[in-house]
Amino acid sequence: MRRLLLVLVILLTVAAPAATLHRTPAAAQEPEIIGPNVDDYPDGVNPLTGLVVDDPTLTERRPIIVKVVNAPDEARPQWGLMEADVIWEYLLAGSWTRFAAVFYGNQPERVGPIRSLRLPDFEFTRIYRSLIVTSGMAIGEKEILFRDALMLSRILSGEDPCPALCRDLELDRKWEFTLYGNIPELYKLAAEIGRDVEPEPVYGMAFSETVPAGGQAITKAEIKYLPYTHVTWTYNAAENVWYREHNEAPHMDVVTEEQLHFDNVMIVEAEHWLQPYVYEEYWGYENYAYSTNFIGEGRVFLLRDGQYIEGKWQRATREDPLSFVDLEANPLAFKPGTTFFNLVPQWAGSHELALHLVDAPTATVIWESVFFHWGPTENFGKAGWAYEGDTFQAIGRNTPGTWVQLVYGINSVWVDASLVELSVDIMDLPRVRPLEE
Repeated sequence: MRRLLLVLVILLTVAAPAATLHRTPAAAQEPEIIGPNVDDYPDGVNPLTGLVVDDPTLTERRPIIVKVVNAPDEARPQWGLMEADVIWEYLLAGSWTRFAAVFYGNQPERVGPIRSLRLPDFEFTRIYRSLIVTSGMAIGEKEILFRDALMLSRILSGEDPCPALCRDLELDRKWEFTLYGNIPELYKLAAEIGRDVEPEPVYGMAFSETVPAGGQAITKAEIKYLPYTHVTWTYNAAENVWYREHNEAPHMDVVTEEQLHFDNVMIVEAEHWLQPYVYEEYWGYENYAYSTNFIGEGRVFLLRDGQYIEGKWQRATREDPLSFVDLEANPLAFKPGTTFFNLVPQWAGSHELALHLVDAPTATVIWESVFFHWGPTENFGKAGWAYEGDTFQAIGRNTPGTWVQLVYGINSVWVDASLVELSVDIMDLPRVRPLEE
């Protein structure tokens, strides 16, 4: 009988898969979580970071959002981004991006360069119950603003008075990249000119030192807002943070003289609509006005502690904050600390995502020769080729698992899954293409 049991054990061991991806095991007990509900944050804890603040009075007011330029190249480096609790990066025009930096637990005296309002900012102001600071806005946004009583009660716009909003004309930059804000003085200005400074509860994010279950280990993540903006997040295991590069160069903060780094990075997929607000003599890109309402739900990838975890964002009405859940509808917990959000559209062709797995599985070409493509159909242009027996790292798949994303030199490319042999089940690879494809 014992011999029979031993044979069964050996057979089961042989039948086990030869390779598995690095996933976080389920926790042995329920982790301690701060948030996401309004009453779930202990006294003195910042609901945007999950950390105790040195001065609790700072979170007894509204957060303040500052619009910060990120393109063209001469607009960088910026000031004060390392002092933000949360930053959102979103599509602006021609694949350029802009930042909405949220300040709550810190109050730096120089943040910028400040630039103009865009349509997603109407939702960020509601989500964070915040004030918002901008240099101005285009005609289309201004028409919407004048019909929005809440935004009119929260906005600080223009380039004076100093010291709240100042221009540093001694800088070797174009005039439009010289405006900066002083956070303590902006709060004073808001009160003086009668903005709605009465604080409201800020909530929606959950925090835990315990890494959520179901993650996969990665070394870096690349987000390309096609065709011109390439964002790279590289995990630093020694510091347990993610460092940012912009178009293959370290992205720096002038004030701290540090490369931008954050405890969490979250990639947020949401529907975007092109708004026709281009007036007759408008000089820029025709596709400059995108709106995003954050109503319903969408897919997210949370990067924390050297892993990515797939989940969802949720928001029922404009009066609600954003909340985040895992694929089992449990709160998706951020690491206590700062968070950078990359907002990307749901439509294919808007962006490209690559999650570089630790000990990535392999894909071996099994046909005499194959072509690679820039996306998961033959309608995308050819991106290279390979021959039978060539092996590549496999890092992603499309939703049905019919195409595989590979590392090919410095690029990520795609190949028909029937043309390669994978060392893992294709459905275990990250699903990196937009769902609405």
